[in-house]
Amino acid sequence: MTEQITRTEFERMLMDPDVPDSALRPYVMIDPLESQALQPSVVVNPDRVAAGGLESAMALGSLNKVARWRRNQRYRARVAKGWSGPKVVAEGDSWFQYPLLLDDVIDHLSDRWAIYDNSAAGDLLRDMARQDEIGVSVRSEKPDYLLLSGGGNDVLGGGSLERHVASFKAGLRPEDYVQDTFDALLSSTMRIYADIIETGLSAGAGKVVCHCYDYALPNSGRWLGRPLAKLGINDPGLQRAILHILIDRFHDSLIVMARKFGGRVRIADTRRTVDPGNWYDELHPTSVGYAGPAQKIRAAANAGGGLESVDVIVPKPVERPLDVADTEAVSRLLDTSEDRLLDELGRRQTILELDPGAADTLSLELTTGGVEGVGDVFRKLGGRVLARQQRELYALLCGDDPATKGEREKLRGALNLSDTALTGALAAAMIAVGCPPFVAPLIAAVIVRRGIYPAYEETCRLWGESIAADDQKAAAPAP
Repeated sequence: MTEQITRTEFERMLMDPDVPDSALRPYVMIDPLESQALQPSVVVNPDRVAAGGLESAMALGSLNKVARWRRNQRYRARVAKGWSGPKVVAEGDSWFQYPLLLDDVIDHLSDRWAIYDNSAAGDLLRDMARQDEIGVSVRSEKPDYLLLSGGGNDVLGGGSLERHVASFKAGLRPEDYVQDTFDALLSSTMRIYADIIETGLSAGAGKVVCHCYDYALPNSGRWLGRPLAKLGINDPGLQRAILHILIDRFHDSLIVMARKFGGRVRIADTRRTVDPGNWYDELHPTSVGYAGPAQKIRAAANAGGGLESVDVIVPKPVERPLDVADTEAVSRLLDTSEDRLLDELGRRQTILELDPGAADTLSLELTTGGVEGVGDVFRKLGGRVLARQQRELYALLCGDDPATKGEREKLRGALNLSDTALTGALAAAMIAVGCPPFVAPLIAAVIVRRGIYPAYEETCRLWGESIAADDQKAAAPAP
């Protein structure tokens, strides 16, 4: 379990660029009040960082800015040591700078490139143009590549869906919902894009690489699902089809805009690079999910020829089996409250219903700080999934089916392991009898948090009583 630390200790870690972001993640969380579309705001988690001690207003009040400072300190140290590989200047939004909580695109690219980053979660393209950090940074750093991530806030933020998508009407095709105003918005967005690129090239950037995001999955959240529902568009398939059209038009507009710059500007086609199970929320991939877009962007930078990146195969992320997974990641699951685990379980079940292909994804990552204000809808769904899967686990552990004897013996032998190892063993057992890997770790974590006994007989007795009570409650007549 993660121990609580003082603010002084947290600040010491925060202001040391050599402390990896992953070590800070247990102590920070999303601010649900301040965060906006593509503009996550990170704050200290008061349950993990004790009040008292020295307190820096800069450190604790501006974690987004400190995250960028930490990244650029590492860049400076790398260059000072005689870095001879590619140098990069990046400017973008939260796909390039999701502070502390996720390994974003830039984190994935930093293994082979030294990247000076001007990105800020929430930046609009006009913010990037007005601040002119690009011209200053390019002239100073003389990069091989300038990477840009922008336009998402411009076309999806600030209620754009409700302004540029028509209300539901039976018989309309998905493309009929996209209003002419959206194309006008794209035109103005591309003009700003072109101005930014011109600034970067004039300042000396060798090549500019842009990307087009990916097809996000609306999940009843406040950025995509709820605005569409407000328009009467409730069918998940129709919601996804409309979003596909918006992203496709954004991609096509980038291609047209880039033609005036010839081979000096490349467009990384990052569509279909995020596995359905690797969305952190409606707009951002998980740490694992960001690997696909990063690979496409690297390929675009390295490729020659036409405007668009060559086609590369983005492999489906393969994580280690849970029973030998990163102990720290499993511990974070066990540190998480049951309500949050049920929220996440409900969110993942919703994704499975939207895209069954996510079932085989095995991820230990959690959304943080609540699930975009969807109330207790996900929690109730998570509770139902847990109840169903716990019955299956009870039948495995406490039954006598010869077909599952091997799994049953392994599971009974694991009951005296540590909580972390037991979580892995429970998840592996559920997966072996058909539970989707996408939800198994969460169910296992809830069960271990509730308490499980080394003697399987005691566990079976308590589970049996709980299931019988649930059955009795379900059979009782409604008041």
